[in-house]
Amino acid sequence: MIWRAGILATALGLTSGFAGVWLGMNVLGHHDGASASLHAIIHDELALDREQETAIEALEASFAAQRVGYEQQVSDARRAIGRALLADREMTDDVAEAAETFHDVMGDLQMATLHHIMAMREVMTEQQRAEFDARLADAFDVEE
Repeated sequence: MIWRAGILATALGLTSGFAGVWLGMNVLGHHDGASASLHAIIHDELALDREQETAIEALEASFAAQRVGYEQQVSDARRAIGRALLADREMTDDVAEAAETFHDVMGDLQMATLHHIMAMREVMTEQQRAEFDARLADAFDVEE
């Protein structure tokens, strides 16, 4: 009976986590608050010249294509956890491995996002970078 409670708790925890990720990606949009805020700062507040706008738009288009791939991998990994849970009905190595894969893919998406942010920063002037960095610090709740 105790093992059933453990399975139920694990399944509910994973389901809740996946629901949060799904809501963030599908209901609230593809950008979290920090990303949306940084996007607005770049395009609305930094007074980019035409060349910078073109370069950043190209970076954004490239990242959007990458992000689709990562989102598909996240979705696939989420389903793999569900399949493993339903097949094994307990916390097994297969369930743990599927969960690790999910976390790895989410980490890869986070790293790609950070590389994208830094690539856009490289297009900016020194003054724009200073303003962007200050806003970046705010978005990540750190002091510069």
